[in-house]
Amino acid sequence: MGFETATYTDVTAGEAIDGVDGFNFQAVSPGLTGVDRQRIREGLLHRVVPSWDLGHDPLDHPPTCAFEVRDGRSYLSRGRSTGITNSGRPGNQVTQVIATSDPGDFVPYRPAQLYGALQWNLEKAAGPAPEPWVTPLEVRPEFEVDALQEMVTGDEWAARVLPHYLTMIDAALGPAPTKTVLLHDDLDEVMRWIALGTLFVESERARTLGFRALVDDPWRTDAVLVGVSPGFGAVDLGSANVLDLRDRTVPDLEPSEVARARAALFRDHDAADALTAVEVARRWETTLGAELANDAARLVAVPDPDTDGAGAWRTAVSAIDRLARAGMEDDLALYGEELSEASVTYGPTTAEEFTLAGGAVRHAHGIGADDVARGVLLPALEALAAAPGHAGAFARELSGAATPLEWESEEERAAAGGFLGTVLASAPTDCLADLFGAAGAVGAPVTEEARAEAADNLSALWLTDPDLGRDRWRSWLGGKEVAAATARRLGDAFHANDERAVESLLRGDWDFLVAEAGSPELRGWVEAGRISRLPVAERRERIVRSLTMPAEAWQLALTGTEVRDDPALWAAWVSRHGYTNSLQVRVRTALERARSPFRGARAEATDWSPLLEVLGDAPDRALAEAAAEYLRARGVLEAARSKNRDEADQTLETDLLQMRPVVPFLLADIGAQILRTDDSPRTGRGGDESEGADRERSERERADRGRRTRMVRAVTPWGPAAIQVHLVRQADQRRSPSVVDRALRLLSDSDASVAEAADAALARIAETQPELIREVRGRFRFRSELDKYLKGRSDRSGDRRRPGNPFGWGRGR
Repeated sequence: MGFETATYTDVTAGEAIDGVDGFNFQAVSPGLTGVDRQRIREGLLHRVVPSWDLGHDPLDHPPTCAFEVRDGRSYLSRGRSTGITNSGRPGNQVTQVIATSDPGDFVPYRPAQLYGALQWNLEKAAGPAPEPWVTPLEVRPEFEVDALQEMVTGDEWAARVLPHYLTMIDAALGPAPTKTVLLHDDLDEVMRWIALGTLFVESERARTLGFRALVDDPWRTDAVLVGVSPGFGAVDLGSANVLDLRDRTVPDLEPSEVARARAALFRDHDAADALTAVEVARRWETTLGAELANDAARLVAVPDPDTDGAGAWRTAVSAIDRLARAGMEDDLALYGEELSEASVTYGPTTAEEFTLAGGAVRHAHGIGADDVARGVLLPALEALAAAPGHAGAFARELSGAATPLEWESEEERAAAGGFLGTVLASAPTDCLADLFGAAGAVGAPVTEEARAEAADNLSALWLTDPDLGRDRWRSWLGGKEVAAATARRLGDAFHANDERAVESLLRGDWDFLVAEAGSPELRGWVEAGRISRLPVAERRERIVRSLTMPAEAWQLALTGTEVRDDPALWAAWVSRHGYTNSLQVRVRTALERARSPFRGARAEATDWSPLLEVLGDAPDRALAEAAAEYLRARGVLEAARSKNRDEADQTLETDLLQMRPVVPFLLADIGAQILRTDDSPRTGRGGDESEGADRERSERERADRGRRTRMVRAVTPWGPAAIQVHLVRQADQRRSPSVVDRALRLLSDSDASVAEAADAALARIAETQPELIREVRGRFRFRSELDKYLKGRSDRSGDRRRPGNPFGWGRGR
């Protein structure tokens, strides 16, 4: 584009661009706007200090230069005093200004260097509409970088104070800027130092850094770099940092280490290289910190033969790591090769260095800078092969990468695989999970032979802690092999009833491995663990539906249950998944306890039929015999049920005596036979109220009582329990008032054990089916008998009908 230009001075009406005489614009290029002219008037004009004329020639008034940026538009001005105005008054001046909105117009210079541009002409313009200055501009030789460097290197005092000056520049750029004041009467000298100082500022920041010189009072300008002429007289410089160029004193300011380093770079190296390093350091300063940024920038811009070694390695790898973490892929693309070259000169030896290397590789790979990552990785792996004890420090940082590195050289890839194989063979066991993750991220081939032992050790380690590979085993080198090996180990541990392994299975710690390990046995064990966490009522269906579970897994699937509490659940297991010796012992023990004589008085409504029906093929002989005996007894009872009572009774008492070993498993069926009434036709005439009918009914009841007593004795001691279980189950299944009626009638049985069984059954029915009791009390036929029973029970127990008592519903009726 180019710089627009304007000239401002004392003009006649004919010279003014707007026809107004006095101080006004005498020339304006076409692209300079009204806003530009207003800003020039406000802050960029040469200012004549009124006191100068006292004792000084007006034409000797110090010239000025100013630079500011407003709303993205840059303005650079130069001015000088010209004596008397057209009206004869003192204080005339001429100011020339250039302006642009394109930062590229300053390239390859800083704004302060353009003070020395050859186009400046601090006179009235030849016409009112000058042409813009075409860029790039040409500057006087003394404002070129090499000349500015010579200004320092050729002057002992300048070289000495340069670190102080650069420290002042840093202070001027800080969050709470401190003014930097340069003292001299010569504007050229001041501007050369301002130009020098801005060379050490990042180019983009330098294009917005305001400055002004020469002035009498630095506090009357917003610029942070200010040139003050001592010729204007004494002024309070207050808190400003001052560099006295005229008297050449050394500032009372301690230079920063960064400033010392940058000054040394500039003094001792090619100017272009040194300033490139400074530019890079400025850009990296926020991310790396000043010291590391300086050291890293020096590596990439002014490499020295003596930069090899541990220090250069740490600088390069630290810079790679932090730049990658900050997502500065463009910078790594520009300077990654140089940084990588520095990292090749040394192999890490300490845990801290290996940690740094692992992090740098992972983060560089994470932003796609694999060429940089490989540059750090290969020498680090080579060093790690010689110091495998540090494998954990390296691997912890590198493991977990989402994808493996990409290799451009098969030779380098093979070398990396060889180093990895050596490390895997010697690394401490406790770091294998991280190391296999890191090996997966490296993406280099490692022979099965080289990794076999380490993989086996990792599998054993994983067995002790499911979380070790829960979310990352897929990224491990040979992850599927390790998972398969771990699945086999788990199966062995579960078979051996390893306490820790079983506990982890019950918690569901290994559920995640089922879908990926490809082990049907592990799938079965995990399924058993899942079943163990279900409510007992939901387990039977799941057991039947599950395709395959190891027989030994019964202890998981059936955990928290007892055989007598849910025989059907245990039947589902053995019929679907088979037996083990321990399971058979458990079932046999449960059956033996159930039919122990001392339990005869206990009425358990357990339905043993589902279990006994499937035990016929049990390897345990006692179980198979119990099942066969049960089936024979049930067949006898079913046959008796199909006959009328008198016919059945011809052999039933004998049959009951023979089936006594399995009576506890048939309580409900036997109770039904004990309470079976005479089902032969009645012969009485004249209805129920006739004398014959009463006699017949009395005889039948007497016969029933006698029969009940015989049958109860035949199955001693389980007779009363059989009656109770039968009545309760009938109430559960039929929910009929007739069951309660039957129990009420049995309360008066001459056999005390039968009456007690009926009493216990009524109590159980009242507890479990209060609605049925209410229904019975609502019927006139049963009310008196039931109320009589309830009252008698209350009197016997001392019950005061506490809230919730099953027999308290009739209160007040």
